[in-house]
Amino acid sequence: MEEVKKLSYKYCIVPKCTNTTRKTPDKVFFRISSDAKIRKQWCKVMRRDNISPKSCLYCCEDHFNSKEKMYSMVEERSFATYIFVSKRRMPLPKERMAVVKMQRLTLVNEALSSEIAIKSSVSEPSQRSDHESFPLLILRRHCIVTKLCKLILNRNYRSKGVNVNIPTKKQNVALSPFPFVTQNIGTSPVKLSVLKRKLFTENTADTISISSYFSTSSTDYEPSYQSESSEVLSDSEKEKQFKYEMCSIMLTAIEKEPKMLLGLPKQSYHLIKLLSDNIPLPSKHILITLKKIKLNESFSILALQFGCSQSTICRIFSRSISLIAAKLKDLIVWPASSDIYNNLPISFRRRYGNVVSIIDCLEIQIEKPSNAVHQSLTWSQYKKCNTLKYLISCTPDGLINFISDGYGGRATDVMIVQDSSYLQALPPNKAVMADRGFKDLSCLLEAKRCTLIRPPSVSKSTPSTKNEVKLSKRIAALRIHVERVINRLREFHMLLPHACVDYNLIPIIDDVIIVACGLVNMQDVLIKK
Repeated sequence: MEEVKKLSYKYCIVPKCTNTTRKTPDKVFFRISSDAKIRKQWCKVMRRDNISPKSCLYCCEDHFNSKEKMYSMVEERSFATYIFVSKRRMPLPKERMAVVKMQRLTLVNEALSSEIAIKSSVSEPSQRSDHESFPLLILRRHCIVTKLCKLILNRNYRSKGVNVNIPTKKQNVALSPFPFVTQNIGTSPVKLSVLKRKLFTENTADTISISSYFSTSSTDYEPSYQSESSEVLSDSEKEKQFKYEMCSIMLTAIEKEPKMLLGLPKQSYHLIKLLSDNIPLPSKHILITLKKIKLNESFSILALQFGCSQSTICRIFSRSISLIAAKLKDLIVWPASSDIYNNLPISFRRRYGNVVSIIDCLEIQIEKPSNAVHQSLTWSQYKKCNTLKYLISCTPDGLINFISDGYGGRATDVMIVQDSSYLQALPPNKAVMADRGFKDLSCLLEAKRCTLIRPPSVSKSTPSTKNEVKLSKRIAALRIHVERVINRLREFHMLLPHACVDYNLIPIIDDVIIVACGLVNMQDVLIKK
């Protein structure tokens, strides 16, 4: 019977330990006492759930620090403390994030409520003596710091290092018996010296309140939180200050980057002052209008940036655009033929020295009108949407010398040339360069004794000859300058191909494109010599 007991199967109950009497028959297995307290102590050390006191359980010899004394340790009540802390034992159970979050919120609320109570106690004069009130204040502050420190404490862990207490002369600001003095509106070196003398005076009266430790008189220095509370701005004052700061920041940004925000080069920024001197508008209104044209931001965003209401921005834009356009229209000039020839690029001088104008049309998408007739007049078969169409002309060196009024997208290119004042501005005996779409324009130019230079027409039935292909390539390489001018206009976001201009803004689009053309002429030369 005894031999059967010796051969009975035993296993170690320590988690992650695989020792058994079959795998490791040479190891010694110790039976765990059936006492409930002892078994609870075993479970705590092994990091496992409580086990039944009735079951017969064993622990192998690998989990004891000293094998020489382990036989005597098992017989004693305190044997569980000598168990070896194995790296293979079960890790500590992780707390749920929701529980940890609730604990942190509770600590924060307790700390904040304690701080509010201390502030209220400091603001009200106490009738107790210094020896009673001041230590109480220090104790409460210490409690606040203790609670706040609990928020950042990590989980306890077993350290293998040696813990020593190193004396230090550092003093925690929050635990100091006197509040840390910060420089604010009410501080000065004189008041600080008076404060020190008052704190260490031995002949103070017994009826001095806590507030006497923080101020020399009723109007002298107070702690930073009291000074802030006494100087709190009202909501209206805060809003005014915010609008002022936003406006000043935006004006500074515009002055620093006028090309990006206004489309005006930095060397030409003096134009803003000239406009302000010659039209009854402040500089701020001019900047708002130009920024709207350049970036096409909503009126609500402009109101936030310049510290105004949205309705005010709308009124400023609608009133200013026509005045600015009337002045910048003077920048769109048709130079004399001699001036055009003197500034003619080298690529034009050999074959096309008589060219004074390169023309093209640009279209801007608008919102679909509610009127069916307007829908038909503004529908563009080329863009497949409702558009406004403009005729633009530039000199060979890239200067915009003509911009027409807006027409519906249904109007043809030749119709716009005929209806606008372009032919009246064109000098006689000169050449005009255009695209293939202006093939019917030659008869109109013959009346002015002018010639039309355009690429040869192509057809599906007859292929182009070698000379026609060379001519098309040569003219396209020179006509590209008007496309580059249009690309500069497209940098103004209100003139993008698919800007989808609001239907209510259509009456002022003519002024917008005039302003944009004037600003483009103020930029660097298109063709650098």
